[in-house]
Amino acid sequence: MIRVTAIETGKARMKTAQRTGQDGRNGFQRKIDIFRDRNWVSPLPILCFLIEHPEGRFLVDTGDTWRNSVPGYLPRWNPFFTKEVSIRVAPQEEIGPRLSALGLDPARDLEAVILTHFHHDHTGGLDHFPHNRIIAPRENYEVSKGLKGMMMGCLPQRWPIWFRPELVEMDGPPVGPFASSHPITEDGRIFLVPTPGHARGHVAVVVRAEDVTYFLAGDATYDEANLRAEKADGVTNDPALSVATLKAIKAFATNEPTIILPAHDPEGPSRLDHRQVFA
Repeated sequence: MIRVTAIETGKARMKTAQRTGQDGRNGFQRKIDIFRDRNWVSPLPILCFLIEHPEGRFLVDTGDTWRNSVPGYLPRWNPFFTKEVSIRVAPQEEIGPRLSALGLDPARDLEAVILTHFHHDHTGGLDHFPHNRIIAPRENYEVSKGLKGMMMGCLPQRWPIWFRPELVEMDGPPVGPFASSHPITEDGRIFLVPTPGHARGHVAVVVRAEDVTYFLAGDATYDEANLRAEKADGVTNDPALSVATLKAIKAFATNEPTIILPAHDPEGPSRLDHRQVFA
C-alpha cells in the first residue's frame, strides 16, 4: 500500500505579485512588479511530503530552517531574501523534529530524500539528512550553485559541507504530456517529470497509488487555483514555459484521478485528507 502525508515546516509570506504574475509581463518585469507590490498574501505553509511505499519511505523536499531568523544567515546584498519574502520557522517546526514526532528516525527510516529544486525553502532542512541518499535534478543543481544560484533564490553557501546529491537526468520514457521522466522506485510507481518554469530544471514527483495518483508539484504552481487558471508566478524567468508546464500538469491530471499537491498551497493538505482529485 502507498500513502502520502503532508508535513508543514513553518510558514512563508510573499507578495501577491510573486504568487500570481501579471499576464503580458516578462520575467524581468515580473521581478519589478514584486518589488513594487505593497500587498502580501496570508502566511502560506512550507510543505514537505512523506511517501510510504513498499520499497521504503521517501521524503519530498526538506522545508526551511529556523536560522532564517538569525542575522546574517540571509545575504543582505540580495534584497529579495530580506524584504520580499518572510520565512517563519520555529526550531521544532523543522523537518527533523517533525519526522521524529511521527516516530521516524531520518537516518534509519528513510530510503531517500527527493528535491524538486534547490530554492532555500526546499533545501533549508538538509542538515537533518547527513546519512541519507539525496536525489535531485542535475539541471537545477547546475543553475543553483555559486553566485548565479544566490541571485535566483538559492543559498548554496548554506548547504552542508558533506552535501553530495545523487544528480539525475530526465532520461526515462514519456509519461502522458511529459516528454520524459526518471524512475525512483523499481516498480515505477514513483517517478520524476520535468516541470520547468518556476526554476530551470524544476521537477515534480508523481506517485501512482492503487486507486489515485499524487502529483507533488513543488513550486511548479503555488496553488491549484493558479493551475486551473494557467497563471504563472512572478518568480519565473520564462512565463511562456511556466504556462506550458501548467497545461501539461492539467492534461496529466485530467487523464487519471490525480490529487495536486503544491508545496505552498494551504488547501493541499485538506485535498489530501479528503482524496479530492483534480477535475
